[in-house]
Amino acid sequence: MKVGIVSHIVLDTIRGTEGTVVESVGGPPCYCGITAKRFGIDVELATKVGYDFPDDQQNVLRDNGITLKQERHFSKDRQTTRFRLEMEGISRKIFLQSSCDSISEEQVQDAKVDFWLVSPVIDEVPFRTLEAVKRNPGKKKFVMLDPQGYIRRAASDGSISLLDKLDIDLAEITALKVDGPEMYALTGGMQGLEGMRALQRRGVDFVVATEHSIVHLLHKDMHYWIKLREIDTPDSTGAGDILVAGFACGYVKEEDPLWAICFGVGALRAALETNEFGLAKIPNINKIESSASYFYNTISFKRL
Repeated sequence: MKVGIVSHIVLDTIRGTEGTVVESVGGPPCYCGITAKRFGIDVELATKVGYDFPDDQQNVLRDNGITLKQERHFSKDRQTTRFRLEMEGISRKIFLQSSCDSISEEQVQDAKVDFWLVSPVIDEVPFRTLEAVKRNPGKKKFVMLDPQGYIRRAASDGSISLLDKLDIDLAEITALKVDGPEMYALTGGMQGLEGMRALQRRGVDFVVATEHSIVHLLHKDMHYWIKLREIDTPDSTGAGDILVAGFACGYVKEEDPLWAICFGVGALRAALETNEFGLAKIPNINKIESSASYFYNTISFKRL
């Protein structure tokens, strides 16, 4: 089985809550991709990196089963997308330092994959590329979208602000993962279960919503939710990507929404509990399965 991931690989400079500074390769192709590999799923990337992308970081990805191709993935005249992240407890400040080429329709339209994860980091996935993914939804006909990069805008100093209104055609999006600001922008100000149901009415089969320490899933007429205990972690970068990949991989393998959300949240909790920075926080499959089994026996749910 193979997942296609549409997003930029990024180079992150992360200042942890205790002042530690770490430089790491990141972005959804890394966090989602390596998490998918933990599930035994192959990865195909629709991404772009710059001519400045370091050889040692290519080796990190290669060691984790993810290969970049010179002719397909490298830009000749742009730098790699770079962010500076300053962690402040469970929140963070983000600054854009450089951005690479956009991802084209040609990179996705003929890809031979089973399912897709689309997760722009700073508007590098044009809507026409998203539409090309929908036209080629993979053998499982499963497309999951995390719209985080669509609501981000960078000021002249690199600081990131968020749009409060976003219009995306959600038809043929199988699963959607949103946080509070993303739900607000997509629904015209709705929050909570009301907002999730509004997104569902636009054709989304699975709505995954994060709210502080609670992760919600709405599927058909069932509302599931899992409450996580507070975890004191020095770096939460990539946590949402790990959740997305855990959910999607869990669903395409088990075809059970209950197990899928447990795998997603299980992967998230296991990652945060490592107390590691960057890609080092991605847990092994045994940790993911252990956490998922715990949540499977403790999850709350209600028929609407």
